[in-house]
Amino acid sequence: MLIKDVLSDVRRGVQFRRAERRAKRARSGRSPKVLVVGICQGAAVAQAMTLLLPEADVTFVSAFDAATRYSRMTDLIAESRRHDVTFSNTYLPVFKDGGTLATLRAETHLFVIPTIVFAAFHPDQVRVGLLDRPESGGLLGPLGHAHSALALFGYREGLGIDATLRLFDGAVYRALGYLGMWDASVTALRALGREADYDLDRDLVRWARRGCFMHSDNHPKMHVAADLARGLLEKAGIAYGDCDLDAYLADTMMSGGTWPVYPEIARHYGVPGNSHFLKVETPRTGPARTMTLGQFVAASFSRYGMVPQAQLVCERVAAWRADPAIHGMLRASAAG
Repeated sequence: MLIKDVLSDVRRGVQFRRAERRAKRARSGRSPKVLVVGICQGAAVAQAMTLLLPEADVTFVSAFDAATRYSRMTDLIAESRRHDVTFSNTYLPVFKDGGTLATLRAETHLFVIPTIVFAAFHPDQVRVGLLDRPESGGLLGPLGHAHSALALFGYREGLGIDATLRLFDGAVYRALGYLGMWDASVTALRALGREADYDLDRDLVRWARRGCFMHSDNHPKMHVAADLARGLLEKAGIAYGDCDLDAYLADTMMSGGTWPVYPEIARHYGVPGNSHFLKVETPRTGPARTMTLGQFVAASFSRYGMVPQAQLVCERVAAWRADPAIHGMLRASAAG
């Protein structure tokens, strides 16, 4: 074995023992120092941890700004070592000296926050545009990065707004498989849990009992973030007291707006549904308000008209247009 490999093993052993000592201090009752690095879901988990640990020092660092705040992975590692425990979402930006989540995990006392994506309640949601970077959400529309596949199909086919609205129909949803996405969504969620070494099965049962637990396909409601915060603290061996997070925790996960559960899909799952889209307040789009389905489709059409057609990239819509059976069904439904 090379000398440098021996030294590396020694250094890792020292770091591991330091991490273990920090974890023991956290379990001893001393107020822990907690670092959370994450996307919007990580921010919600950090918010819940702050309420669960009123005497702790909980610091949140946005993963989207992490490379600006810590230009090198070694800088982020150093920051993590100043805390008793670190929690991180799976996404991290590119650092000047390289490094990935695996690097951070190997060098610090870190627990991974599982990413929550569940499309069954909102199967019409898609992203539009060239998603050439992991942090890129694509084209911004009336509700941020979330778009309706049916609305985009109507626009690309040159249908009017009224004809496009006829696509939002239970028979169309069934033909497109929108009513049969539960099992695939569960399978995908379990895979995301395994990626983070976190068993989501028990949580999923609890969440489903409360009805629709998502604002959109990738923005869970805050009771989901609250459960994750509790579970992660338990994994880290950090004790927390009783706290009515349902009453105290502001729902910051609505920051991207709320997508309705279409009435026919809601009836299928036995949850409340509607056709009103909630747009949050932003400098670009003005005050928060709800939009009817017609207003949403009209706003989507207006947005699509502002960009070159080549930017309206969507794999699902492209597949529909290329499939004679699906294309014909959708055109017939739009014609009434």
